Amino acid sequence: MRNINLKPLVAYIAYEPLKFETLNKFIKNYVSYDSGYDHDLLICFKGFKNIKTINEWKIKIKMNFIEFDDSNQPNDFDIGSFFRIAEKYKDRNIFFISSHCLPISNNWLKIFYKYFENKMLLGSHSSYASISSEFLNFYHNNHSKFEQLRWGIKHFFKFKLFPNPHIRTSAFLINAKDLLSCDFNKKKFIDKIETNYFESGRNSITNQLLKKGFKIGIVNSDDKYFSIGEWKKSQTYALENQEKLIFSDNRTNIYFDADSDKKKIIRKNNWGSS
Repeated sequence: MRNINLKPLVAYIAYEPLKFETLNKFIKNYVSYDSGYDHDLLICFKGFKNIKTINEWKIKIKMNFIEFDDSNQPNDFDIGSFFRIAEKYKDRNIFFISSHCLPISNNWLKIFYKYFENKMLLGSHSSYASISSEFLNFYHNNHSKFEQLRWGIKHFFKFKLFPNPHIRTSAFLINAKDLLSCDFNKKKFIDKIETNYFESGRNSITNQLLKKGFKIGIVNSDDKYFSIGEWKKSQTYALENQEKLIFSDNRTNIYFDADSDKKKIIRKNNWGSS
């Protein structure tokens, strides 16, 4: 349930192997694009080998934030940190931001909070893509067709075939207790494929919350909300020229940089149309 007496928490994952430059890019965009909504910023320090490096980064940040030291945890990717942050801040609505993700629009949190309500998962990016269908349709040309066919059949038991609607978990808003209510073996997040299951598997966060009656949607920079059936109209991830994105990440950047033929392939994989 939304607690109106507490500010939302914006939680960013600062991953040491990506170097300070990645965190610095986030900070520059965070400062440049006004969130439009009062909040607390949390920076989660992950993957650090010693406290000295964390202290050096903290000095460079030069702004107020809540420190969350996740450096002694195994490498369970951003998802593992999301759960630990939620455990500590159970009474908060938390806007999770992955390491590669940057705000690129003003009023980004204001737009999210305009539509956010109880029993809701609200994202910046979404997709209908299926990892199983990707392999069965030979999407990955850096692997042989035999390998892809084998993997497509293997992954069928974990991923629905296309269309497989899901929120991409690079930037999303959820109540901490709602995240914690989802049934995952968090110890398995040390395997990258388990984080894929979390995001888009048959038992994904999207599918688990849908079964509980949650609203699942995304918003765009035009201050519009889109339910699952409307996602293709949002002009966000891998749609048209992504003009209405609120956040960018490594996947949206791949699409931005692709030529027209590659864009068609990416759109078809994510949305079923070229």
